[in-house]
Amino acid sequence: MIRIAVALVYGVVTLSCLTGRAQNVVINGKVSDTTNNPLELANIIAISKRTNAIASYGITDSDGKFRLRLKKDSLYTLRASYLGFETWEEDFRATNDRTKNIVLRPSPNQLDEIELVEEFPVTVSGDTITYNADSFTTGKEKKLEHVLERLPGFEVTDEGEVKVQGKKIEKVLVEGKAFFDGDSKMATRNIPANAVDKVQVLRDFNEVGPLNGISDSDAIALNVKLKDGKKNLWFGDIAVGAGPDGRYLAHPNLFYYSPRTSFNFIGDLNNIGEQAFTLQDYFRFNGGLANLGKRSGSTVELSNDDIGLSLLQNNRAQQIESQLAAINFNHNPNKKWKFSGFGIFSDVDTDLSSISRRTYIRETGDNQETLTSNTLQKNTSALLKVASTYTPDPRWHVSYDGFLKGAKIEDIGVLASNFETFSNSIRSGDLRRPFSVEQSLNAFFAKDDKNVFSLETNYLFKEQRPDYDLISTQQPFFGTIPLQADAPFNLFQSQTILTHKLDTEINYYKVLNNTNHLNFKLGTVINGQRMQSTLSQRFQNGLEQELGQRQFNNQASFDFWDLYMELSYRVKLGKLTLNPGVTFHIYDTENTQFEEEVNLDKTLLLPQLRAKYAFNKAQSLRLDYGIQAEFADIRNLAQATLLSGYNSLFAGNPGLRNAWYHNATLNYFNFSMFNFTNINGGIVYQKRFEAITNTLRFVGLDREATPINIDEPNETFSLFGNYERRFPYVKGRLEAKLGYNKFNNQIDGQANFNRSFTQNYKISLETCFKEAPNVEVGFEKIWNDYGTAAIDNRFVTNRPFANIEAYFLKNFTVTVDYQYNEYKNRAGGVSSYYDFLNAALYFEKEDSPWEFKVTGLNLLNTASIRQDSFSENLISTFEYFVQPRYFLLGVKYSL
Repeated sequence: MIRIAVALVYGVVTLSCLTGRAQNVVINGKVSDTTNNPLELANIIAISKRTNAIASYGITDSDGKFRLRLKKDSLYTLRASYLGFETWEEDFRATNDRTKNIVLRPSPNQLDEIELVEEFPVTVSGDTITYNADSFTTGKEKKLEHVLERLPGFEVTDEGEVKVQGKKIEKVLVEGKAFFDGDSKMATRNIPANAVDKVQVLRDFNEVGPLNGISDSDAIALNVKLKDGKKNLWFGDIAVGAGPDGRYLAHPNLFYYSPRTSFNFIGDLNNIGEQAFTLQDYFRFNGGLANLGKRSGSTVELSNDDIGLSLLQNNRAQQIESQLAAINFNHNPNKKWKFSGFGIFSDVDTDLSSISRRTYIRETGDNQETLTSNTLQKNTSALLKVASTYTPDPRWHVSYDGFLKGAKIEDIGVLASNFETFSNSIRSGDLRRPFSVEQSLNAFFAKDDKNVFSLETNYLFKEQRPDYDLISTQQPFFGTIPLQADAPFNLFQSQTILTHKLDTEINYYKVLNNTNHLNFKLGTVINGQRMQSTLSQRFQNGLEQELGQRQFNNQASFDFWDLYMELSYRVKLGKLTLNPGVTFHIYDTENTQFEEEVNLDKTLLLPQLRAKYAFNKAQSLRLDYGIQAEFADIRNLAQATLLSGYNSLFAGNPGLRNAWYHNATLNYFNFSMFNFTNINGGIVYQKRFEAITNTLRFVGLDREATPINIDEPNETFSLFGNYERRFPYVKGRLEAKLGYNKFNNQIDGQANFNRSFTQNYKISLETCFKEAPNVEVGFEKIWNDYGTAAIDNRFVTNRPFANIEAYFLKNFTVTVDYQYNEYKNRAGGVSSYYDFLNAALYFEKEDSPWEFKVTGLNLLNTASIRQDSFSENLISTFEYFVQPRYFLLGVKYSL
């Protein structure tokens, strides 16, 4: 099938090139003003005199140059437009290649020009790029993500993340209102494509009026403009489906937008593996609240709630049942007040099954394990947010945000562990009940154009209550945990961690002139944590006995205080913008365990530098550098032993010091609308000193970990690059990602050096026809090289893929996607081959609200996929089982 797809694309590309050479002419030219200065980002369109439709369009580059490709011997109107200038027009016949230089004159009335540019496929006004969706789409797109994938410079990842010109979209708005706090995945997967009129890219996005022109933010937001028929009316769609083996799907979406109010509802109920809201999404959502302390260069790294949980691989599992109900609202009662919020409620049951072959990094002893794992994960979660903004006049901006987040996550596992000399059957129950409430109150005030003040506060309350229930046929942790003979052995651990964190920051911005700004900052971080844990043995007769020794029961507190002062200076030197700064920190920490106190008082001076060189409006180079400090949280300080797995223990270290590190990022962006070329890349380098890492001790086949400050520096280096070029009917893309990690720790009292080198290369070619079938073919190659002084494993994945979308008999659409995987361990041992084939057939009459769909997923009935991973003490390759082949008959009704 890959050969057929490649041959098809090759034929299409060849035919397109030959047709273009034989029947097209190229119009080159330059747009300038009356003083002969080139006009960058001017709009050029050619309108067919026969159809009165846009035949070709272009955007001038930094030299004012443009290029159009037109059908030979046809009549056109050539039109040029630029905001603030009179529109230029000329009729001509495209008989042969020609050069046309255009001079635009200033316009005394800009309103007519603004109304005129609405018809252009792409318009640029200041920091806003507006795409007319109908100019790029075929009308067969289903959701917003399919619209965005058609636009030049856009990329939508498998996780729903949107990138424009290589930069990640920070927020998604619909009609200027936040959609589920601006989350790109919720927007791209649910907003109907037929509701989208225009897509606006908002560069240097900033919602705080008093900071306009002062902050150095280069954030990008997306604003979706709706078609007139979708405003002041309810719209959306309802999709239902059913199939053999009890498969089902129900997915209603409902939207309402008016100038003052918006309401969104998203529902989902299915067992076909399509999760509308995953466990990773739950942990990712932060309510949009800023971490003020981290902006100052130092932070207390709070332990994550997902540590040790089983997570999906490539969004696949053996069985997934999910339910979702989500609402979002915005209301503006007047020009001064804005109210918004959302609620997301999710319930997901996931069956995870895998067989892994694990190599433990140790000098001696049995280090090869085969682990068979079957896990049922139950996840019930809720997220609620309310927000309000008050702007009595342009000088003031006051906002409040409240964000509540809670979940009940349970992993019930059945495992079989087999070493060469030892076998064990295990049952485990891992219960997490994370809960947090976070609130922020911010006020910004511009006294005048030269003086701006701000006060930002953020308060976090977080409760973590993980329980771990371990049942083992063999006595676990023999020689470390004293247990009575009562097979099977049952250990139960309960933990409670409470965190109160208050961040406060005062800023004063002084504008010296248009190119020189000063920023004075005074802030504080107060963090208080309390932790309790108990470990007990449960007996077969139902009794339970707590292990009373201090080494198995935590009673700890940790108080952290940081007072910091920062001075930064921003200067613009032509195309170069520099923003150096320095932050002075005063730290006071106190860690108490069983009435024993450990105090740490210190001061740090942390420099930072941001630099940006703008070659032109579409090409820039940015450097971010800083020295940062990282402090451990109470879980890494509490010294009593904790269960962290069926064969692993963890004990904190109250004597930990902070780590500090150099962090440097260099990014390059270049997006040319002249020839629709998108180039972006970057380098990230980090060098950690006194890094907090684990020292490991093996006791038999069990391992015990304790965090320490390692003397040798740890380093990470990553490099990435993307190149995309669009032609009239073809789009090509090349991606590369490389990462090198040098990691030091200790194993059995000996220094250990770990390294990993990962490489990912991907090339693809895709046709871009409006009516003819579209085909995408590509190839991805992944190298993962993991090793130590004694162990070296190299995993290689070769992954060709092909996607087809074709329209036939006017009302039918068929989509097919295929992926083949060749997975090998170059060090010997594991090799496997697997592929996936999915197909869907759609039927929808023009202007009909009904759509019918037949879907077949995993048509080749592939049973499993292969993955590999690397950690400080373990190299794993595992076979991960996925859902079998299934079919679904669905119907969708659009409101």
